Amino acid sequence: MSTSAIEVSGEKVKAVWDKRLTETFCDICIKEILKGNRPGTHFTKDGWLKIMINFEKETGKAFSKRQLKNRWDAIKKEWKALKKLKGENTGLGWNPIKRTVDASDDWWESRLKVVPEAQKFRTSSIDPEFERKLDQMFMGIVATGDKAWAPSSGTLRSDFFEDVNNEIYEEDDEENVRNDVHISNDVQIDGNADNMSQATSSLTPVMDPYGIPQAVKVLHSTSEEVPETSPLYFFALRLLLNKDKRIMFLSINPKIRALWLKMEMEDS
Repeated sequence: MSTSAIEVSGEKVKAVWDKRLTETFCDICIKEILKGNRPGTHFTKDGWLKIMINFEKETGKAFSKRQLKNRWDAIKKEWKALKKLKGENTGLGWNPIKRTVDASDDWWESRLKVVPEAQKFRTSSIDPEFERKLDQMFMGIVATGDKAWAPSSGTLRSDFFEDVNNEIYEEDDEENVRNDVHISNDVQIDGNADNMSQATSSLTPVMDPYGIPQAVKVLHSTSEEVPETSPLYFFALRLLLNKDKRIMFLSINPKIRALWLKMEMEDS
């Protein structure tokens, strides 16, 4: 099995990533996101701590926050390149034989002139099922409007990340918080939950987009997955009295709101 290794000066454990470890890491990150431990573009300190603990528990690998953050950045870089390659063509199919995007040679030649860094995807790409996981991890930080990327629909090829640039990023957390308005020069991101909360605190309850009436209205839109007579529905009503939980519920992808409520109920 192909692997991608990261050697970090001073680290006690060498981080060697394969398919299983990468998928496990992504699943753990998604779980922490759904629990509200990444309110903006960065995980909270508690979120990273839980990721480290759960990753070691599930894999037996005691990777540091720095090593895990490196992996996050590397995966995000690949995901961004794929989304940029696809552009507005979110309906592109998947070729199970070539294991890449199913498109004509003309399309590839045209797109690679615009996104040359995506050349590798012509022969080895991200399967649709795993792409959906990455969408859950990163989609929340992408702007709405004409720069938005919509989630794709359809597993992770074991050698996909083998040549990912694993340069070590030593980022200052406080500086990151100050710079949360951009992820790159041309892609804007949403502010964090605290800022949204402060921005809406001066509004009347009726106008507050994160108020209880709005949350209940959105909850009712999930009636197929959360019936009004179900224990999950009444749990949700109690949960949404908490403003932070309410903001998270209203901010996440509508497709995973019911799943998030179920995970919150399991953890309560």
